[in-house]
Amino acid sequence: MPFSRRDQTILADLEKAKSIFPDLEEVLAFYEKIFQIQFGFKDRLERQEKAGFWEKREIHLQDLADGFPQIRFEELGLQPVPLFSLYQDLVKLLIPYTGSAYDFKTEPSPEKIREYAREIFLGKGPLIVSGASEDLAKTASGLVLAPFLQLACERIQPRIPPDLWHREYCPVCGGKPSFAALTSDRAPRTLMCPRCFGEWNYNRIGCPFCNDRDSQTYYPSDDGRYRLYVCEICHRYLKTADARERGLDLCLPVANLVTVSMDIAAQEKGYKCY
Repeated sequence: MPFSRRDQTILADLEKAKSIFPDLEEVLAFYEKIFQIQFGFKDRLERQEKAGFWEKREIHLQDLADGFPQIRFEELGLQPVPLFSLYQDLVKLLIPYTGSAYDFKTEPSPEKIREYAREIFLGKGPLIVSGASEDLAKTASGLVLAPFLQLACERIQPRIPPDLWHREYCPVCGGKPSFAALTSDRAPRTLMCPRCFGEWNYNRIGCPFCNDRDSQTYYPSDDGRYRLYVCEICHRYLKTADARERGLDLCLPVANLVTVSMDIAAQEKGYKCY
């Protein structure tokens, strides 16, 4: 299946991560299946000319200047029939991994799934939250958003002037960051949106949630490749790849997955991811 270059990179890095982190093989295999479903659906969207809509879609420079992300939920075009088919594919994958009871006879209607997806989109948080025990229908409804958001991001973000956006949320979909990267001693941080996989520059110093500049502490991983930043003002955390000397071994969406132990450690201490 002709996945985009970004999707191919993610899948290749997932495969690489299985050998680097054998203790996470089950988790990574689960996300590989999720991504395969989402990327396959995104490919169908492209063939239905949804990509053409985003390619022709004008970049709203004034919105960027005023702090408004580019995408509106209504533009995503979540149609009932394909949306419901994607939802069912994801639910069937989630059931054995979550151990959740699910009655297909009483599953939500396409309209209800769209309503859940809209709530999650407007909430600006991750589509699923590590360590959270969400209702299965809402979890799947969040996951159906990914191919729509990522397709839009692939076509829109390259046309956004990077100097127009240094805010603490994604310029494409408004999502709050779940991961960051340090690439040099002087360059700004790169933040990553876990929803559309958008990446953008942000201040090197300070909390990207409450903007406090003096109350962040970080804890490095044993190998020094990753850092867990925590803020004592808003009690949120941000995982970060330190790529200043060795570069990035894995693309940010996969690096976000292999650092799940940092999520667990931070959440056990009462810190929140967004």
